[in-house]
Amino acid sequence: MEAGSSIFSRPQGSRGARAVLAAGAVGSLLMTLVMSTGYSQADSAPQAPQLAKLSAPDTLSTVAAPSESAADSPRAEQLAGKIAELDAILLEKQKLEDALRAEKSELAAVQLQLANSKKLIRLEVDDFLGQSAERKRLDELLDEHKRSAEAEKAIGERVEALEKDLGSQHLKFSLAARDVDRLKTQLAAEVRERNSKKIQAIARKLDKTIRFEQSVSFRCSASKSLAACLAEHRNDGQMSQWVLENYQRVLAEDIREQVAHVDLDTAWYRYRTRTDFAQASMSLDGTVNAQMNVEATITAKKMMPCAILDVPYEQCDSKTHSLIVRSNKYDDRVRINDQEHGATPVSLVLDSGVYDIQVTSGGITQKRTLSLKGDQVVNFKF
Repeated sequence: MEAGSSIFSRPQGSRGARAVLAAGAVGSLLMTLVMSTGYSQADSAPQAPQLAKLSAPDTLSTVAAPSESAADSPRAEQLAGKIAELDAILLEKQKLEDALRAEKSELAAVQLQLANSKKLIRLEVDDFLGQSAERKRLDELLDEHKRSAEAEKAIGERVEALEKDLGSQHLKFSLAARDVDRLKTQLAAEVRERNSKKIQAIARKLDKTIRFEQSVSFRCSASKSLAACLAEHRNDGQMSQWVLENYQRVLAEDIREQVAHVDLDTAWYRYRTRTDFAQASMSLDGTVNAQMNVEATITAKKMMPCAILDVPYEQCDSKTHSLIVRSNKYDDRVRINDQEHGATPVSLVLDSGVYDIQVTSGGITQKRTLSLKGDQVVNFKF
């Protein structure tokens, strides 16, 4: 709206109308006051004679007219008392009626004033909206409000759609995450089972007795005999490396189906050796050249299969057992913990634990839940 505008600065036509309304309101107030005053005078005037008449001695004398002595009777005293009581009640009633008329008159004046005030307010609003500049600004505000409301509705619809899509995506994500977790669990079980099989296959081939020949050359005192030099010779510093190289070569050949490349560490096993010399010679300067036969008995540590496969060591700590599944059918299929294992008989080496075994033949499936704590054979009969 225009700066500095006021509801008191308006065209002359509206001022005249407001003056007429204001004059009417004042006149109505004066008329109400006069009427209320007149009512109270007119209403109270006639009552005085009535009260006087009711309480006049003539009334009592008329009632007591039968005899002079009757005026002194108890009933006359009672009648006079009742009349006095009635006059008092009537006077109180008159006061209440006067007060009621005054309140009604004041209420009418206030209602009339309120109606005139509403008219004046309507004239002020009409006069305010009648100015073209103010109406244009109001129209602009209404248009802006309409545009804002439409934008709010559009954005709200987009937000609602996005929230709906987001909720759908959240549900999809939850389902997909659950599937991923389930697949991870199944994959981990598969990997663990596959590693367990490899561990068992490798573990059976780790303990070995290997034999190999090794050429040695060392210096000894020229004053000693060849036999004495050979008896005093110790190969402790080189023997560990000789055993490692030959053991790794032999083991790699034995477990090539389970492991493509074998790189052993001397900390993974223990060994004992026995040596003898196949041939030896000694030069004049004390240099001994000999061909040595070595027999090494190697005992693998419990964690060695896991170290070779590079899997967690706890898989090598767990106890494993043999499980054999059989049935009286030849066209059956075996599933253990949701993994296919072909037709019976099925022979597995598994860790201790609980296994769900299913055997299906001819469209019929039999199920058993087994707590594997030792070697066990399970038979299914259809």
